[in-house]
Amino acid sequence: MFNQDRLTGQLPAVAATGPSRCLTALLLLVLACCVPPQVFAADPGVFQLEDAHTWRTGDGDFLGAQFHITLSSGASEAVKNGVPLVFEFQVQVVNKHAWFWDTVEIELIRYRQLQYHALSESYQVKDISAGTQGNYRRLDDALRAAGNIQSLLLSGQMLDPDLNYEIRLRASLDIESLPTPVRLIAYVSSAWDMVSKWYSWPLVR
Repeated sequence: MFNQDRLTGQLPAVAATGPSRCLTALLLLVLACCVPPQVFAADPGVFQLEDAHTWRTGDGDFLGAQFHITLSSGASEAVKNGVPLVFEFQVQVVNKHAWFWDTVEIELIRYRQLQYHALSESYQVKDISAGTQGNYRRLDDALRAAGNIQSLLLSGQMLDPDLNYEIRLRASLDIESLPTPVRLIAYVSSAWDMVSKWYSWPLVR
């Protein structure tokens, strides 16, 4: 079972890339005319891992997890205006070595899309990887559904019981999936910061 005290993690390093300072300033000036000022407010979002566990069956090793998601100010304002948000969940199975570098044996990425539909006054959560979706009246319910990972197959074959494996898991907002005008703002505004640390724990068999 998931144990909060056993989790470790570190914040990922982010490389600063993009257009020149003058071009960026010009783009932001143009975009500011059509984007609400709240989008620039510096209020970061949070992905907090509440629970995570793995189990083994005859079909392989599986992962279940639940993230509590709090939208950043920019993401929250975008959702209200009908902009779809895509959350990325990255899972790694790492072989821990005593005397040399750890190796990533398995890496899986899953995507969930959140979008508000004004006509039905509901939030739609789409599992892009599985092709399923659900509709919710409350944003809190939609965010909880978006942060829920159920029975994710880590490996179709049994992992070697003699090796020392660790599970690593993190979540983030997929900036690349945003519409172009919003994406340009998200690159330079802290109001769009939404990335968790790496959570890690030993794979228990």
